[in-house]
Amino acid sequence: MAANTDDIRASVSKDIAALQQEVSRLQKMISAQGAEAYYEVRDRAGKAYDDIAPRAKTAVAQIKAEGAAAAGAAREHPTATTTALALAGAIGFLAGYLLSSHQAPPRQWWR
Repeated sequence: MAANTDDIRASVSKDIAALQQEVSRLQKMISAQGAEAYYEVRDRAGKAYDDIAPRAKTAVAQIKAEGAAAAGAAREHPTATTTALALAGAIGFLAGYLLSSHQAPPRQWWR
């Protein structure tokens, strides 16, 4: 009986050692695949940035130029600018008032 128990323990120990080796091998494989995926994503992101950066710089320059042109026009024609802004504000106020009156039923202020 003791010999049989020792044989079982030895067999279980061998199985455990084999499983530990397999787990170690799988961990190394997963680590290598993770590193490969990381470098691939990093390269793709770098390429995307390299493609987008010149377009973004051009867009920012264009937006700055348009803003400067709008500011210059506003400086040259202050009355027209004031009228346009007041009109836009009045239209916005009217639109907000009309939308708010149609969405909620009127309530009495004392309730």
